Amino acid sequence: MFPCRMIVLLMLAVTACTNDISADRPVTLRLTNSGAETMSCRLMFGHWVDRDLGRLAPAEGVDIAITQQGSDGALFVLRDDGARRMMIETINCGRDGDWLGTFGQVDLAPARAARAAGIDAACAAPNGAGRVVCPAVKLTP
Repeated sequence: MFPCRMIVLLMLAVTACTNDISADRPVTLRLTNSGAETMSCRLMFGHWVDRDLGRLAPAEGVDIAITQQGSDGALFVLRDDGARRMMIETINCGRDGDWLGTFGQVDLAPARAARAAGIDAACAAPNGAGRVVCPAVKLTP
């Protein structure tokens, strides 16, 4: 009887480890230009560091492989040398020609609060003038 109990306890321990929400997990972030104008986007990290995501033509998108920290939901990518985490603050997209004066921001707070496998974000420059608008992200389980 004792070996059977040990096997059951071992199985429960393995199951608990594989469902551990405190473990870091990969997440795919899909950023799409849902407007009619080309715009440029940047992934913004702490300490005034950013990564150019390039230009997105209308209806074009880019997939970004990121990781979600299990302990608090923070989003990060590894530095190019793989030695340190670069914590993501936000994504900014702006119109070509006047990026600084027109950029809009993707709100990643809902993604940090949840444990999603995917994050779908879209931004668009409104017709005429004005800042780029980025509606709430959509999360996929």
